[in-house]
Amino acid sequence: MDRRTVSGLLQLSDFNKPEFNGRFDEIISAGGIKEQETITEQDLAAYLFERYQRIEDEWIERNATSPHRDEEGATQTTEKMQHRARADAACIFQLLLENAPSEPMPAINAESTLTKRQFQKSLRTLATQIDYSTILPLAASMLLVGSSVGVISPIMPFVAEQLQMSSTHYGVVVSSFALSKMLGNVPSAILVERHGRKPYLVHSLGLVGLGVAGMGVAGDWMQLSACRMTVGLGVAALTTASTLTVADVSTPLSRASTFSPLMSAFAAGMALGPAVGGMLHDAYGIRDTFLMVATSYGVAAAWNHASVAETKKNGEWWEKDVLPWHDFPSSKRDAIITSTKDKSQPESSLAATISEALKDTAEQWSSLVADPKIRPVFVMNGFYMLSLSGTQFTLLPLILTGGGVATSTGTAAGLALAASAVGQLYAAMSVVQVLANPAAGRFADRVGKKPAIVVGGTLTSLAMASLPVIVSYYTGGATLSDVDWPLLAGTLGVWSLGGTLLATSHVAAISDAVDDSRRSQGIALLRTAGDVGYLCGAISAGLAADFAGDVGLAMQGGGAILFGSTLWFGLKTLALNRSDRSSKG
Repeated sequence: MDRRTVSGLLQLSDFNKPEFNGRFDEIISAGGIKEQETITEQDLAAYLFERYQRIEDEWIERNATSPHRDEEGATQTTEKMQHRARADAACIFQLLLENAPSEPMPAINAESTLTKRQFQKSLRTLATQIDYSTILPLAASMLLVGSSVGVISPIMPFVAEQLQMSSTHYGVVVSSFALSKMLGNVPSAILVERHGRKPYLVHSLGLVGLGVAGMGVAGDWMQLSACRMTVGLGVAALTTASTLTVADVSTPLSRASTFSPLMSAFAAGMALGPAVGGMLHDAYGIRDTFLMVATSYGVAAAWNHASVAETKKNGEWWEKDVLPWHDFPSSKRDAIITSTKDKSQPESSLAATISEALKDTAEQWSSLVADPKIRPVFVMNGFYMLSLSGTQFTLLPLILTGGGVATSTGTAAGLALAASAVGQLYAAMSVVQVLANPAAGRFADRVGKKPAIVVGGTLTSLAMASLPVIVSYYTGGATLSDVDWPLLAGTLGVWSLGGTLLATSHVAAISDAVDDSRRSQGIALLRTAGDVGYLCGAISAGLAADFAGDVGLAMQGGGAILFGSTLWFGLKTLALNRSDRSSKG
């Protein structure tokens, strides 16, 4: 029996101490009054039998008008429910005993008991375990995807140079990705929820590969933008499917830690990719490098098709039209299922229309935005992506590869690095992410996602503001030998560490705060808020750099925006925490 089924049978959703205590008391009550507060397998079987009786009553209510309902088998049905409850209780109790603290694993017998403390600790242990059988194949896929993205990173500034793009045009190209991704988030959430995770973990990579191949042969900034938009649509489906896959197999106590292997794998690919990309660019040129990267996305799609399992369930067994203890002939079973489908068909057909789906999405988004506990997370993610797209994705490549003198300050406008050197710096940033991701996930799970967001935003904003100063003062318009490389690498490392905390904590915070029925739309809204920031940040950063004549000054502006939004988020979180404590007190 898997953890998701155990959680469903025990009706666990928050995985906190009050919920564990409440469930323990209910099991004791089902088993009868005792002198000591311990539970046995028989108590758990009694609790499950009561739960199965409620499930049966709900089924009877749903099918009260059906002529196919068996009225004569009540006794046999009760016996089968009791048998099912005993069998499930044996599996669950054995699982609890195996994870009970400071106890040798006993054999299942009448004397085997669990105290409240053991029950809590055992459930917490189960809830914090990571489903590596699902996550590792997906992590391998993300390693391939990260490598492909990393290969492109150091080449994009040279594409801009080859096409003679200004900072503003380069910002438009960067933001076009965000525009299409933003438009694709809602359809992706609807499709992934309707058809499952795996199809979009496969087909999305083919779409990304098509866009990357087009980037290699683009002749101007408009064609390049169109190809970037194609990539954005594929990434919208890929990120939605991978995020919901993680949410399916994790709990609020393990969500950030479960995201970490995927992020570590992606960052490892990003660490390997830039160095390889720089060498491929120097050896084969822009077009052939992009075509090779496009081929690698096809390899990743084939890997996902062969190795990644579908995690979306079409309801648990207790939600089915026919329950396990119903001993209907096949013809009667099919008639009941058909009758149930006929009753729900009008609603399903309406929901299948695009207008109804968009209306449902708008209603869910309105309720999510109206929630004061999670609204700041959406806003913070939007400002983070605004700063990130403007600095890391637009201005940082121009600083590393640019040269000359800034008109506003008279200092160096860039380091004029070759593609291989840019690749090494990007690789160093990704190595920090690889090393920091597991610790960042544990930190967010332990201290809370919102405090982790504050720490990550502070670190990243300070690094953004510091890097132009380091470049300006240590080059002084002179040679690369004047650069303090350890200081530059350390600043980029702090930048990566803060970004790792933010990337992990935003998604985990929303996944924890919303229930299963709203989770896909909650994540879609989070992504869309980020994409709005991404779109605005890239364009505004390019315009600011052209207007001021200083790329470094524009980057410091992005750092100031992130620092201000982090300060606001921290103060908002403190106010909400005080309000919660006062309402409880």
